[in-house]
Amino acid sequence: MKNVVIAQSGGPTSVINNSLRGVIDELNLSKKINKIYGAKMGILGVLKEELIDISAQEPHQITLLAETPSAGTIGSCRYKIKSDEDLARIIEVFKKHEIGYFFYCGGGDSMDTANKVSKLAQREILELICTGMPKTIDNDVGGPLQADGTFAICDHDPGYGSVARNLAINILEANEENKASYTSDAVLVIGVMGRKIGFIPAAARLADPKREIPLLIILPESLSKDDYQGNLEFITKKVNERLSKYRRCIVVIGEGVEVGDLGILRDNFGHAQFSASEITVEQVLINYLNGIDRKDSQRRARSRLIVRGIARSERPGTRQRREIAYVSEVDREEAYQVGVYAAQIALSGENGFMSTISRKPGGIYKIIYDKIPLDVVANSERKFPREWISADRVDLTDEFINWASPLIGAPLPRFAKFKEIYITKKCGEYVPVEDKSK
Repeated sequence: MKNVVIAQSGGPTSVINNSLRGVIDELNLSKKINKIYGAKMGILGVLKEELIDISAQEPHQITLLAETPSAGTIGSCRYKIKSDEDLARIIEVFKKHEIGYFFYCGGGDSMDTANKVSKLAQREILELICTGMPKTIDNDVGGPLQADGTFAICDHDPGYGSVARNLAINILEANEENKASYTSDAVLVIGVMGRKIGFIPAAARLADPKREIPLLIILPESLSKDDYQGNLEFITKKVNERLSKYRRCIVVIGEGVEVGDLGILRDNFGHAQFSASEITVEQVLINYLNGIDRKDSQRRARSRLIVRGIARSERPGTRQRREIAYVSEVDREEAYQVGVYAAQIALSGENGFMSTISRKPGGIYKIIYDKIPLDVVANSERKFPREWISADRVDLTDEFINWASPLIGAPLPRFAKFKEIYITKKCGEYVPVEDKSK
């Protein structure tokens, strides 16, 4: 019987370990394999021959993977295979350790790596089955939106449902804070992950499907790709429209929205690393709203807001992709089953596939687990459907809500909401002193 190597690549998710658990459980049940190894820090673990013996772990540690966030158990990496030397080293390590199965969990770049290893193994006449498992909070692995309202290749990626739930709950909480503090902090800008695709910021709408919160949602796809000044002016106009009606506003903005030079760094794949940039998109936006760029002679900012108060910002950062407290149970279960199905594909002898999720069309949420050739999915990159962006460019359509709502699992928290029942006034009208100067 052959041995197995499992590896993870790219940014983690809060449910990635449940895919790992799914593979392990199914392989162990099969009785068709010998040892299961985990590559420490992704494909780097294979190159460095740093393989953790998963088969030697106590069973309860495997069970705990379901409740363990992020990818720290066996690690991950952002290493791009660029040379034949690296590929040859991978084959050498696999031969020496009698590896017959290789599972790689990650995004499109990871599927490309798995595909390269698969093809080289075939040329080297090495009996190796390579299988991919999708994983990404960005939800960018997959094909285009189809006429039936589902996506080709992979309807949605494990990891997205939990980050969507995380953001939706954050918006509900932020709204309570904004209601309490808007007389001084009129605007709250929340910068969220998602590089250049808008699925994560779009999830903010799931917190408020009835559109009762003064919420603006800015996707990278919604605005100009090169006119950052025009984008800032447009957002300011929309903010002030909300302020004129509600006196307060919450803005959710994707980190990839064009607002000028952020001084970004890039990883080995050329992807922007916004969390490591010199300045963040939400900081640029609040600086503009607060008028930091047009201070007077006494260095006092001249706000662009039409109400008293300031714009504040927050950045949930990488906590969005690791928090176990906000995990979607739907996402957790699907991550597990994706791993189970990946093992079933491999054990059936089929090489060069990724396990995938297909959604049945119609109003009732139902999915099946299927497979797609690595050739098809390698480096694939889904685009956010423009028809899901509202005409005013600061909201999402109901079609997005209907598609995304099942992914976040259980109903969101409900907060108290007092009716504004005021007692009869007995004193004359009074304008607070500071308000008289506004």
